[in-house]
Amino acid sequence: MEGPGLSRRRLLFAALATSLTGCGESPLGSTVVEAYRLTVSGHPGVPIERANIAKIPYASMAAKIGKGPRSILILWQSGNGEDLWLSADRAALVTRGGRIIRTAGLPENMRGTAFYGSDPLAAGLQDPANRIPHTRTIDFESGDRTTVAFDAHFETVGPETVTIADIDFDTIEVRELCRARTENWSFTNRYWVDPADGFVWKSVQHIARSFPPIEIEILKPPA
Repeated sequence: MEGPGLSRRRLLFAALATSLTGCGESPLGSTVVEAYRLTVSGHPGVPIERANIAKIPYASMAAKIGKGPRSILILWQSGNGEDLWLSADRAALVTRGGRIIRTAGLPENMRGTAFYGSDPLAAGLQDPANRIPHTRTIDFESGDRTTVAFDAHFETVGPETVTIADIDFDTIEVRELCRARTENWSFTNRYWVDPADGFVWKSVQHIARSFPPIEIEILKPPA
């Protein structure tokens, strides 16, 4: 039987999922807490070992804000090209093509993002033809809701091997230089993409001005 802490956590997962997708708890909800117990018991910052990740029958990622501790997020729901990931330390991320497009449970949250055209990241940055300048808007939830437009372009750093939970991946590092149109704010997102299909194995993405960027590593990709 679940203890009070685990029961509250399941309710939290369901609430975060509903706030981001408008849907109720999925069948995966009954096993998410057990997946955490098999890995790091819900405590952020514990070293993540491949042997423990292998025990989780679902896709998972590791994430941290700035120099903070890492947390494991479990894939809760997928649909329409979007993936909803939930953590035990009260955070939820929605990604599309490796890009964070919505968040919940963070100090400041992203309500959504929209592109003037298509997202080059979703098209696949392994192809130089997709590394094109682009513009998008981001809706921030901080007091009054704010919408900011950003212009961005890519710079290719080159091949790099990244190690994620004891496994080496050959990737291409691509940087996305972003500048706000109406505010004095610029930042650089970094993506390490698979040279074969553009899958984003690792990234560093800025969500808001009020806290450092989020670093993501995919521990077990969606099927």
